[in-house]
Amino acid sequence: MPRLQMSLILLFTGLSGFLVSFSLLRLHVFQMWVRYPIAILIAYGVFLLLLRVWLWVHGRPLKVDLDPSGLDVIPPDLGSGESVHPGGGGDFGGAGSGGSWGESVTSPSEASSKTTPLDILGFDGDLGEGCLIVVALIALIGGLVASLYIVYIAPALLAEILIDGVLLVGLYRRVKQIEQRHWLQTAVRRTLLPALLCAMCFALAGYAMQKAVPEAHSIGDVWKHITRSE
Repeated sequence: MPRLQMSLILLFTGLSGFLVSFSLLRLHVFQMWVRYPIAILIAYGVFLLLLRVWLWVHGRPLKVDLDPSGLDVIPPDLGSGESVHPGGGGDFGGAGSGGSWGESVTSPSEASSKTTPLDILGFDGDLGEGCLIVVALIALIGGLVASLYIVYIAPALLAEILIDGVLLVGLYRRVKQIEQRHWLQTAVRRTLLPALLCAMCFALAGYAMQKAVPEAHSIGDVWKHITRSE
């Protein structure tokens, strides 16, 4: 059940992001549109670490059961200019490898910069509170969809990581001409774009919520403000 396993990995990833955001809040990083993307990008590093743990757990029995003599069935002309690349151009996440991201996460000291996420998207700074809350809600849903996309591609992603991390290593030792690819390269190629989209969505949501409720420092504060006004 690869999607269930990926859901558990993302659950622990989200927990790590929450802890990072809470720690930054304790360090007086009150700007949500700064704190949330930083927490997500750090959580992405935890996500890659959890994938490495998953690969170690599932790769051990494969390494034990893999019979090197069975590799003799590989045609000798396999290395004559051909490369073995599991999961080629038809994968779900391949299109994201060419994305370019020119914006960097703003440091807390630059939180008062004139350029903001809503300004980039063309929103007026005088939007009403209700409209800003709707923008924040849409952005949060967009971040959730980006996360669920990783669950959707979990079967192909985990299979390709397992091939690159275990099986191709054994093949490479027998047929040196096979192009060896590190599992981390596959994981980043498949998941970096959704992670960046999630960070950008939460940055936009954080800015919209703080613009609507200036005294709020978290989603919980915004929710309390909404329920109190009702």
